[in-house]
Amino acid sequence: MFNPTPAMAGWFGYPLELDDRLRLISEAGFKAVLLWWATSSAYEPPIPKKAETAAKHGLAVENAHLHFAGVNSLWEASEEGEHYAEELIGLIAEAGVYGVPRLVVHLTRTSTPPPFTDIGFSRFLRMIEVAEKVGVELAFENLKVIHPLYEMMRRVDSDRVGVCFDCGHNHYVCPETRICRDFAPRIKAVHLHDNDGTADSHLIPFDGNADWGVIRRELIDSAYTGAWSLEIEHPLTDKFGKALLPREKDPYFGMGPEEYLERAFAAHKRLIEGSF
Repeated sequence: MFNPTPAMAGWFGYPLELDDRLRLISEAGFKAVLLWWATSSAYEPPIPKKAETAAKHGLAVENAHLHFAGVNSLWEASEEGEHYAEELIGLIAEAGVYGVPRLVVHLTRTSTPPPFTDIGFSRFLRMIEVAEKVGVELAFENLKVIHPLYEMMRRVDSDRVGVCFDCGHNHYVCPETRICRDFAPRIKAVHLHDNDGTADSHLIPFDGNADWGVIRRELIDSAYTGAWSLEIEHPLTDKFGKALLPREKDPYFGMGPEEYLERAFAAHKRLIEGSF
């Protein structure tokens, strides 16, 4: 029976400690969570506490998002790139230690990343080798520039490597390209959120103008069998403290976290049922 697990990103825009966020996510009805996987970040406990906090609130860890602040340096012949590669390799190894089944990975950042280089590819191969050793899957996400994803998938043939389909990025960046369809056999994670086609605003599904009928059908037709995960953010702030939308454009202005998550869970249920 078609009934994917409802999952929610551990960060959804409200500046609360992780314990409070995961408690509210669980109380809203979600059964799994996406964690933020970084050495340190605001509102987050150390890595050993992350999976423990999820378990405390009865949430399975669907995946964790590897941090990406310095990812462009990986493609450059620099000490910064080498140090960053080693940091990410360490985080991948820790995912294996703490039972995180897969990590979502960015290949680039911004609209003008460095070109796809041999040194960058070799660093990602080292990450993949570690992931294979520790039993963690790597799901590379479609971003503002999509050709590195196609090139990486063309070059790498590993059961531990696949794609994180982000439908919001697909709708905003390249609606003429069907990422989920193109990589249907290799989808390992999903990020579900909405926008109006002009900004990456991470709205609750059905609050923008994405074609959810097409998205739903492509997911069902793919080989993906994991949780259907919302990666939504109330536009109070992102993980880096930046306001995502001006107040006058905030569709959730004045909404508390409980009401926001209730609305999100209802949208998720509607998406699963196809009642739209």
